[in-house]
Amino acid sequence: MSNALTSLSLPPIASLDLYIQAVNRIPLLTAEEETRLAKKLKEEEDLEAARLLIMSHLRLVVSIARRFNGYGLSFGDLIQEGNVGL
Repeated sequence: MSNALTSLSLPPIASLDLYIQAVNRIPLLTAEEETRLAKKLKEEEDLEAARLLIMSHLRLVVSIARRFNGYGLSFGDLIQEGNVGL
């Protein structure tokens, strides 16, 4: 197993709306899938499990960023900071 981290980025997208559409197409994980991936990451240091966990939560970042829109940062900056936090 390689511990080399592959790129987590989505393909270059010209607008925030297209990014949000792309994120919304990423399937959500069930609670069981999330638990299995978290255990795999912790026990085996499986970076593919980490990638899947992160990608499945990008939609949550967008949702939370919407709630903080208008507090001084642009919507895109809020999403970017949330993605970094993941």
